[in-house]
Amino acid sequence: MRRTAIFLGIAVAAPACPAAAADADWTLDIGAAARMRPDHIGAARYRLDGVPVLEGAYGDRLAVSLDDGVKYRAVLAGPFAAGPIAEYRQSFNDRLPAGAFRMRDVVELGGFAEYRTAIGVAEARLRHSVGGYDGWSGELSFNSGAPVTSRLELGGQARLSWADSNFTQEYFGLNRHAATRFGLPRFLDEDFVAAGAELGAGYQLTPRIRAVVSASEDRIVGELRPSPLFASRNILTTSIGFTYHWSRGTQDARK
Repeated sequence: MRRTAIFLGIAVAAPACPAAAADADWTLDIGAAARMRPDHIGAARYRLDGVPVLEGAYGDRLAVSLDDGVKYRAVLAGPFAAGPIAEYRQSFNDRLPAGAFRMRDVVELGGFAEYRTAIGVAEARLRHSVGGYDGWSGELSFNSGAPVTSRLELGGQARLSWADSNFTQEYFGLNRHAATRFGLPRFLDEDFVAAGAELGAGYQLTPRIRAVVSASEDRIVGELRPSPLFASRNILTTSIGFTYHWSRGTQDARK
């Protein structure tokens, strides 16, 4: 999950308002955050670490994020958009039981489709790993955000995450099914399935400096068999950090 290293790679910045960069040629936010996350997926113990924050956009088509991947909206048709996506999946390997497999970080390539509504953005993703667990993963999500005051913005996401049995074998040591490299996705009893939600807030301290806070909770709902690595079905992540903002748009050009 991307948002906590499975994604779950964690979102350390508040979810963006759908129209946040509508009038800018480009935007860039760089910063750092302190993050509380599990020792590994399925662990009952947690640890504190630090992570960089990077969020950028160029026009309406290109979006770049350490947390959310690189998205290119090759198709734009009113509220609908679709295109390729590349994501980095971080793996948590702390305090693993003796003999447990240390899963490598991987890059995942695939595609996405999104539909903008009056209250948020619905999105579907499907990706295949490049090396690593050599399998498929995907998500269904709904993102929403809005300003509360001139300085405070709130956002949220509800999501359903999935990864195939190759992923569960790497993380939990279950029986591995024959890999079908770049074949069609398969849905089996030993696939990883999790449902979760995330809340975030961003507070503008100065015109360029922002404080960001987020809390994410995912619940493993797939039928996984007992494993020494599988001590908890809950994956909780919290973070707090600061970002610095640059942008160029029509308003900047007039100055």
